[in-house]
Amino acid sequence: MIANLYNTSRQPAGYAGKLAGCLMSMKGKQRSEWTIEQLNIQPYQHILEVGYGPGNTLQEVARKLKVGYLAGIDHSIPMYQMAYRRNKRFIQQQLLQLHIGDLSELSYPPHYFHTIYGSDIHFFLQDAQLEFMRLSSLLKSRGRLVMVFQPREARNEEAIRRAGERIREDYLAAGLTDIRIEYRDMSPVTCIAATGFKP
Repeated sequence: MIANLYNTSRQPAGYAGKLAGCLMSMKGKQRSEWTIEQLNIQPYQHILEVGYGPGNTLQEVARKLKVGYLAGIDHSIPMYQMAYRRNKRFIQQQLLQLHIGDLSELSYPPHYFHTIYGSDIHFFLQDAQLEFMRLSSLLKSRGRLVMVFQPREARNEEAIRRAGERIREDYLAAGLTDIRIEYRDMSPVTCIAATGFKP
């Protein structure tokens, strides 16, 4: 179960889950838009979102695909239900498939995805380097891994830069190359986008 990757005490349920999804939708729009900027989406690509939440970013990515394929995985049933409703049209078109569970349970073959992305996901990974290695194995050669996150515990810009360098080190340990760390001023704290490529 992907509950192994997330802090399960934060898992929303029922009405609380719906409320959390609405709040995530409102607060995450700017970050979602910046995430999509990092992906360089082409209409034929195979793309995976890790931790799709209420499905807002999935929806925007799906709109850019024509003959490609989009998958998403999350641990939360309420998030799945919201993402399903929001993206039902793309699911019916077989452009999008939603999964609930653990990354290790994904049945996709190695070298399948052009791009894998997530938002704030690595904060909840028990072993970020190991999971980045797992994700890298699903990438095609020169495929990209993009993690966009806001280190909310950071109290100043120096702490934010340290957070960016930590994820760079995790990417390097996972065998990714050509790593790019970008920063953007965003509420409530500066947002970081980390991009790395599979050799």
